[in-house]
Amino acid sequence: MSGRGPHDVLVISSYKPLPARLLAGDLIGRVSVITEPPYAHCYGPGARVLTVASVDDLTAVCAAALDVLAEGPVDAVLAPAEAGIAASGLLRSHYGIQGTGYQSANACSNKYVMKRALAAAGVPVTAFRPVYRLADVPAAAADLGWPVVVKPTFGGGAFDVVELRTPRDFEDFAAGPRSARLRARRAPLLVESLVEMVAEYHCDAVIYEGEPLFAAVSRYHGPVLRTVGDLNGSYPLPEAHPDREPALALLREVIGAVGLRCGVAHVELLRTATGMLVGEIACRPPGGALVEGLALQYGVDLWQAFLETSLGLPPTLRPRRAAHIVANSMLPARPGRITAITPAEELAALPGVLQVTMTRRVGDVIDADVYSTSHTGLVLFAVDREEQVPGRLRDLARLYRLDVAPPGGPGAGGQR
Repeated sequence: MSGRGPHDVLVISSYKPLPARLLAGDLIGRVSVITEPPYAHCYGPGARVLTVASVDDLTAVCAAALDVLAEGPVDAVLAPAEAGIAASGLLRSHYGIQGTGYQSANACSNKYVMKRALAAAGVPVTAFRPVYRLADVPAAAADLGWPVVVKPTFGGGAFDVVELRTPRDFEDFAAGPRSARLRARRAPLLVESLVEMVAEYHCDAVIYEGEPLFAAVSRYHGPVLRTVGDLNGSYPLPEAHPDREPALALLREVIGAVGLRCGVAHVELLRTATGMLVGEIACRPPGGALVEGLALQYGVDLWQAFLETSLGLPPTLRPRRAAHIVANSMLPARPGRITAITPAEELAALPGVLQVTMTRRVGDVIDADVYSTSHTGLVLFAVDREEQVPGRLRDLARLYRLDVAPPGGPGAGGQR
């Protein structure tokens, strides 16, 4: 590896490409990509793109990587989303490439392995059981006690995650179309006790040589699983918030338990009436508008830090906290063809709005699969006090309008 660049990299990802601004930067030289066929177009003509049916197929990814390595060594393997993290770790371990190896990468993406590692280290987590068929969920739920959450062991964005409160809820779910993807998955499922939360937090940190050089604790506007399709997002906690230091202490325990030495960590935390639990950890920057909001709040670019630490370089951090609180929000997306949407300039005129980025426009079709970071735009706004956030969100919700029609259909259906 040659100091600060340029470096030859291999990107492993499916639906979430590495930001183009990083690939075009001075740190990056030759770019090779292993992705899935529907996402091959996400990379420019300068990248060599190979496709596999699934980046979760470790054997297929290793075989594709051989074709890349035959043309010259790579300095780093980059995985910007859950789909690809385990494979990236395997490639590093298998082919002797520097960076986070398979054991830690798997513990940051395989939710069962993750929970086992956290529980073994004494980190507080919800009770859990693995199951290997959807039909086995009721037995695990009876063992844990209803209600439960069922999720794939590999996945992100609250995709295919479901709350089941009773055995009848399971019967209805299993018999209906919503269960089709879980029944078809060729991977274990995880059944967890459903806990009632007072608040849900995320902690985002830059780790170098086992130490968090930067960390921010943020509160979601509402529980992520229950706000899919609603106005979603978060804001950083004030320095004096009583939950901030306990969250940072848990962060240290979590990165130690999974063995994450360098990288960006995104840790989900559940605040209950009796204490704080760790939900999950991912070793990549968060989605939605969280990266942009934290950049405005602290002057830290988590994607740049992700690239630098992936290359084995010390991150260039110059954190400074803004005087106000920078909240971020994702404008809700609903399935269908967009026939009308609130213009960016109207949203930007709301008090305290710092930035509006629309990601959808009239005529776009929103897929039926809506997950936790699905959105039509990103809104960043500033408040002086934490207590002002709910009011600003209500103002945003009143102004925002999304009209959709069935894809290809003539009529519009108003969606608020």
